[in-house]
Amino acid sequence: MNVARQAWDVAGYVWTHPANRRSRVRSLARAVRFQVRGRLGGRTLTPVGEHARMWAQLHHTAASKVVYSNPPDWNGMQAWRRILRPGDLFIDVGSNVGSYALWAADGGAEVVAIEPSPGTADRLEENVRLNTLPITVLRCGLAAEPGRMTLTRGKDATNHLLLEPGAAGDEIEVRTLDEVLGDRTAIGVKVDVEGAERFVLDGGVRALAERRIRVLQLEWNLMSEQVFGDSREPVAAILGHHGYRLTRPDQQGILRPAIVDPAGGGSDVFAVAPGYSPPGHG
Repeated sequence: MNVARQAWDVAGYVWTHPANRRSRVRSLARAVRFQVRGRLGGRTLTPVGEHARMWAQLHHTAASKVVYSNPPDWNGMQAWRRILRPGDLFIDVGSNVGSYALWAADGGAEVVAIEPSPGTADRLEENVRLNTLPITVLRCGLAAEPGRMTLTRGKDATNHLLLEPGAAGDEIEVRTLDEVLGDRTAIGVKVDVEGAERFVLDGGVRALAERRIRVLQLEWNLMSEQVFGDSREPVAAILGHHGYRLTRPDQQGILRPAIVDPAGGGSDVFAVAPGYSPPGHG
């Protein structure tokens, strides 16, 4: 993509994003400063939520989006702002550089941020150190069983697990969601693992059966098919077996019942435990 086209796309994103509707010109100016500083090799310290902050570097997608819009994932992050209360446990699986972890902790939640990519985990830990927030970083992946697996390298926010024996990448530790959670209850679990959501859920069947995960946020795109040859049907089946109902948040962050295509496609899905009524949702 040439520079002019990229700049046009960024400007369109910034101008139309709900987070910027009251300050579009200032937001564009901030994006321009970030682009210029980044092309000169510098980083930008940017706010997340009301009080948190993080480092953003050009061409690192997750962090760049925070500069362009706070919060970047508007509907989903507004939903967590409604759901989470001070002291609630939030587990961020596939935390990347920590935008969701910082957002949740800024709202008062206790956060466990899980990131397996070594370089990305370094940046996550640096961002956590910038703040005095209750965030614990685990440098591992999650899967159906504990052990060792291989993760791609150098793909920024799209690094993913590799199942082929001997595949080139970073060897990482993997744990299970049940192990990480122990006997605690998580009000929220966000799962952003580039198609490997089924493996994460397979490792959390005890917590799911005991309804100790109140709400899960899961990507619902075609990555599972592209990377592992799976539709979203196995994920939908696991959630359905345990009685979770599928919703999507609107622009106010209110969870609305959703008819979800198991073949994949569409915005993130929020799965709500049976009998649980999220705070702030009517």
